[in-house]
Amino acid sequence: MIEVSPFIQFDGKCEAAFTFYKSVFGGDFEFLYRYKDIPAETPLPESDKEKIMHISLPLMKSINLLGTDILNTTTTTQKTVNRITIGIRTNNEEETIRLFNALAEGGKVIQHLQKEFFADLFGSVTDKFGINWSFNCNIGRE
Repeated sequence: MIEVSPFIQFDGKCEAAFTFYKSVFGGDFEFLYRYKDIPAETPLPESDKEKIMHISLPLMKSINLLGTDILNTTTTTQKTVNRITIGIRTNNEEETIRLFNALAEGGKVIQHLQKEFFADLFGSVTDKFGINWSFNCNIGRE
């Protein structure tokens, strides 16, 4: 069995982003560790201690959305890399529209949901945290 777990890095906004994703997808966090939870022998600046070291939000049976905050000690190059695009495949138009609209709130629609040659509905959005989401809905198909 293969599990896919998208892993997103944030610059200090991981907790806010995952609270938002939890409101969109539902469920509860499976794990939530802060950098202050690292054993004491690992020195960290005070500004990094409350940041999220690891968070996991189960989306489906074998898919978890994972996240972390980038530490202040991380290089500028690592902080500016495009972090991820997450593809969502569904087979329910109503659910696709609900998820798309929720993630678009406060963000930017890149392509409105519309029929395409490869999908009953396809669209993409960048959420208010700068994460790209792509939707592909094929109604009634597994």
